[in-house]
Amino acid sequence: MLKSFFHTGFVVKDLEKSVDFYTNVLGLQLALRMERQGEFINQVLDFPDAHIKGAMVDKGEGHQLELIQYLNPASGPGGISRNDLGASHLAFFVDDLDKFYLETKERGLRFNNPPASLSDDHGHMLRKAMYAQDPDGNWLEFVELF
Repeated sequence: MLKSFFHTGFVVKDLEKSVDFYTNVLGLQLALRMERQGEFINQVLDFPDAHIKGAMVDKGEGHQLELIQYLNPASGPGGISRNDLGASHLAFFVDDLDKFYLETKERGLRFNNPPASLSDDHGHMLRKAMYAQDPDGNWLEFVELF
């Protein structure tokens, strides 16, 4: 029986580049580094001679993002579109989406569009949202609620 969420995982090409992105561009904290090989990880991943290294980053609120670089077997080319089956995204709440957009765009975050606004039938703002990609093409969503 399920108890709770644990973490979300993204496969990355260069662990150091991804840790730098998530800590310096998005402001998450590095919580843990790891490297795994041997019988346990071979069975979990179902790859013979699996070898990975990874890191956990978070905001200190419980849920963590696991960044995994496959050393063996090497990862494929990637390139998943938002609408492809199997595509996923990780969403974050943001206080001021317009300010966040301008600041993180300067630091290299790649957005598909500026923030979009959603209002109710009376013109009251409900939320703003936008999508972006990390250096490996993993999809991120940023949401401001009103």
